[in-house]
Amino acid sequence: MPDKIAGFITVLLSLAFCGGLLSCVTDNAPLQIESSLPQNELAYYNDTFDTFREDVWEKAGHVFTATQLENIKIADMTIEAGRLRIKTKTGGFSKGGLVSKFMLKGDFDVQIDLQIDFVSGNFDMDQTLGFGALDITIKSLVSAGLSKVGTNKKGGVRAGQLRGGRYQSCYWHPVSNFNGSFRLVRVRDRVSAFYRKKGKTRWTKMCTLPSGQNDTVFGIVLHNFVKERNSITANRSITAWIDNFAINAAQEIVESEI
Repeated sequence: MPDKIAGFITVLLSLAFCGGLLSCVTDNAPLQIESSLPQNELAYYNDTFDTFREDVWEKAGHVFTATQLENIKIADMTIEAGRLRIKTKTGGFSKGGLVSKFMLKGDFDVQIDLQIDFVSGNFDMDQTLGFGALDITIKSLVSAGLSKVGTNKKGGVRAGQLRGGRYQSCYWHPVSNFNGSFRLVRVRDRVSAFYRKKGKTRWTKMCTLPSGQNDTVFGIVLHNFVKERNSITANRSITAWIDNFAINAAQEIVESEI
């Protein structure tokens, strides 16, 4: 992937969960994708994280300020028991993430399993785990995931969009911990975000946001700081588990330039 595109992607993935308020909407019927490629063409890009697939993902990370850069620590990323484990480091700003080497164009339906146990107590840090879809042409990132900012007693499931340098949250629902799945479905010029907890069959729709139908990459990120944070103690690590990335449907796959 060209350096310019990769750099822009990491910036957006980092910004995706800066904060903001919300409105809640529920809908248990995911949208349908017409004229999808057959599953035998999509299956190659699905990932059960039994190993780290360098043909599908590349590692990505970004900081916002010189202060953060001076004390950045790359999170550990390992494959354990058939899942990707990301664990931040203590004593500084820490993050780890992945960006897809492939892109989807047109309508798509993708999902991933995420798990995090928020660290409770006052540890002078933030806790954010996100899954996002970035339309490179219009520079629009729709993201879904989990976040606990500062010393807030509870974290939450959230979704929102970063476009034109401005992040707008569209959903927030408080949770203590989370083990389940997130799903992003694009139909024409709209992306809908869904989630469901492990063991459930019905999806909760968080919101629907404007989008393009252009080349879109996907990213996963865990970090212990938000954009506004200028100091950090972080004497506890945050651990997240990622599994079962799947393209349920897609109209076109574009291989990124290497």
